Amino acid sequence: MLANANSLYRLAADPSFETQFATSLQLQQDFRWRPCYAVLKANLLFVYNKRDDSKPPFLLLIIEDCFIEICDENKVGKDFTFEFKYKTTGKSYIFAAEDFGALERWVSLLTITPIDYMLLLKQSFPEQIERVENSDQTSSGTER
Repeated sequence: MLANANSLYRLAADPSFETQFATSLQLQQDFRWRPCYAVLKANLLFVYNKRDDSKPPFLLLIIEDCFIEICDENKVGKDFTFEFKYKTTGKSYIFAAEDFGALERWVSLLTITPIDYMLLLKQSFPEQIERVENSDQTSSGTER
Protein backbone atom coordinates (compact mmCIF):
# COMPACT_ATOMS: atom_id res chain seq x y z
CA MET A 1 0.00 0.00 0.00
CA LEU A 2 1.30 3.44 -0.92
CA ALA A 3 0.78 6.33 1.46
CA ASN A 4 1.89 9.94 1.75
CA ALA A 5 4.21 10.01 4.79
CA ASN A 6 3.73 13.72 5.53
CA SER A 7 -0.06 13.36 5.56
CA LEU A 8 0.18 10.38 7.87
CA TYR A 9 2.50 12.24 10.25
CA ARG A 10 0.02 15.13 10.39
CA LEU A 11 -2.74 12.63 11.06
CA ALA A 12 -0.78 11.19 13.95
CA ALA A 13 -0.44 14.64 15.53
CA ASP A 14 -4.04 15.70 14.86
CA PRO A 15 -5.92 15.74 18.20
CA SER A 16 -9.30 15.69 16.41
CA PHE A 17 -8.54 12.25 14.96
CA GLU A 18 -9.57 9.69 17.58
CA THR A 19 -6.84 7.77 19.38
CA GLN A 20 -8.03 4.24 20.12
CA PHE A 21 -5.17 3.39 22.45
CA ALA A 22 -1.78 4.78 23.37
CA THR A 23 0.77 3.49 25.85
CA SER A 24 4.41 2.63 26.39
CA LEU A 25 5.69 -0.55 24.78
CA GLN A 26 9.01 -2.15 24.04
CA LEU A 27 9.98 -3.17 20.53
CA GLN A 28 12.43 -5.98 19.82
CA GLN A 29 15.11 -4.82 17.36
CA ASP A 30 18.29 -6.77 16.68
CA PHE A 31 17.63 -9.02 19.70
CA ARG A 32 17.43 -6.00 22.03
CA TRP A 33 14.42 -4.33 23.57
CA ARG A 34 13.88 -0.70 22.65
CA PRO A 35 11.48 1.42 24.74
CA CYS A 36 8.88 3.23 22.67
CA TYR A 37 5.47 4.83 22.79
CA ALA A 38 2.75 3.52 20.48
CA VAL A 39 -0.42 5.26 19.33
CA LEU A 40 -3.24 3.44 17.52
CA LYS A 41 -5.45 5.61 15.29
CA ALA A 42 -7.89 3.93 12.89
CA ASN A 43 -5.85 1.17 11.23
CA LEU A 44 -2.48 2.88 11.78
CA LEU A 45 0.01 2.17 14.55
CA PHE A 46 2.44 5.05 15.10
CA VAL A 47 5.55 4.16 17.12
CA TYR A 48 7.58 6.99 18.69
CA ASN A 49 10.77 7.13 20.73
CA LYS A 50 8.91 8.69 23.67
CA ARG A 51 5.45 9.92 24.64
CA ASP A 52 5.61 13.61 23.69
CA ASP A 53 8.05 13.21 20.83
CA SER A 54 7.93 16.15 18.41
CA LYS A 55 9.69 14.10 15.73
CA PRO A 56 7.78 11.87 13.30
CA PRO A 57 7.28 8.26 14.40
CA PHE A 58 10.25 6.00 13.71
CA LEU A 59 7.86 3.20 12.73
CA LEU A 60 4.43 3.26 11.12
CA LEU A 61 2.49 0.03 10.73
CA ILE A 62 -0.61 -0.17 8.57
CA ILE A 63 -2.83 -2.78 10.13
CA GLU A 64 -3.96 -4.71 7.08
CA ASP A 65 -3.18 -8.21 5.91
CA CYS A 66 -1.54 -9.19 9.19
CA PHE A 67 -1.66 -11.59 12.13
CA ILE A 68 -1.51 -10.52 15.76
CA GLU A 69 -0.36 -13.32 18.07
CA ILE A 70 0.70 -13.60 21.68
CA CYS A 71 4.32 -14.77 21.91
CA ASP A 72 5.82 -17.47 24.09
CA GLU A 73 7.76 -15.60 26.80
CA ASN A 74 10.23 -18.47 27.02
CA LYS A 75 11.07 -18.01 23.35
CA VAL A 76 11.44 -14.21 23.34
CA GLY A 77 12.72 -13.83 26.91
CA LYS A 78 10.14 -11.27 28.02
CA ASP A 79 6.67 -11.28 29.53
CA PHE A 80 3.54 -9.78 27.92
CA THR A 81 4.78 -9.98 24.32
CA PHE A 82 2.86 -10.06 21.07
CA GLU A 83 3.88 -10.35 17.44
CA PHE A 84 2.60 -8.29 14.55
CA LYS A 85 3.24 -10.24 11.33
CA TYR A 86 2.31 -9.36 7.75
CA LYS A 87 0.83 -12.30 5.82
CA THR A 88 2.21 -11.42 2.39
CA THR A 89 5.73 -10.29 3.25
CA GLY A 90 6.34 -12.31 6.41
CA LYS A 91 7.84 -9.19 8.04
CA SER A 92 7.20 -9.23 11.77
CA TYR A 93 7.52 -6.93 14.77
CA ILE A 94 7.57 -8.12 18.37
CA PHE A 95 6.31 -5.80 21.08
CA ALA A 96 6.21 -6.15 24.87
CA ALA A 97 3.45 -4.51 26.89
CA GLU A 98 3.89 -3.23 30.45
CA ASP A 99 1.43 -5.68 32.02
CA PHE A 100 -1.19 -8.29 31.20
CA GLY A 101 -4.02 -5.73 30.96
CA ALA A 102 -2.13 -3.69 28.37
CA LEU A 103 -1.22 -6.86 26.44
CA GLU A 104 -4.86 -7.92 26.39
CA ARG A 105 -5.99 -4.50 25.19
CA TRP A 106 -3.35 -4.27 22.43
CA VAL A 107 -4.08 -7.75 21.08
CA SER A 108 -7.83 -7.16 21.20
CA LEU A 109 -7.66 -3.77 19.46
CA LEU A 110 -5.12 -4.80 16.84
CA THR A 111 -7.14 -7.91 16.02
CA ILE A 112 -10.42 -6.06 15.44
CA THR A 113 -8.99 -2.82 13.99
CA PRO A 114 -8.98 -3.98 10.32
CA ILE A 115 -12.61 -5.12 10.66
CA ASP A 116 -13.69 -1.89 12.40
CA TYR A 117 -11.91 0.18 9.78
CA MET A 118 -13.63 -1.65 6.91
CA LEU A 119 -17.03 -1.26 8.61
CA LEU A 120 -16.39 2.45 9.09
CA LEU A 121 -15.46 2.85 5.42
CA LYS A 122 -18.53 0.90 4.37
CA GLN A 123 -20.68 3.06 6.61
CA SER A 124 -19.20 6.38 5.46
CA PHE A 125 -19.21 5.55 1.73
CA PRO A 126 -22.97 6.20 1.18
CA GLU A 127 -22.64 9.47 3.13
CA GLN A 128 -19.80 10.56 0.85
CA ILE A 129 -21.83 9.71 -2.26
CA GLU A 130 -24.78 11.69 -0.91
CA ARG A 131 -22.58 14.74 -0.22
CA VAL A 132 -21.17 14.61 -3.76
CA GLU A 133 -24.64 14.26 -5.27
CA ASN A 134 -25.94 17.16 -3.17
CA SER A 135 -23.04 19.38 -4.18
CA ASP A 136 -23.63 18.45 -7.84
CA GLN A 137 -27.30 19.40 -7.50
CA THR A 138 -26.43 22.69 -5.82
CA SER A 139 -23.83 23.62 -8.43
CA SER A 140 -26.10 22.75 -11.36
CA GLY A 141 -29.10 24.51 -9.80
CA THR A 142 -31.46 21.59 -10.44
CA GLU A 143 -33.58 19.71 -7.96
CA ARG A 144 -34.56 16.07 -8.17
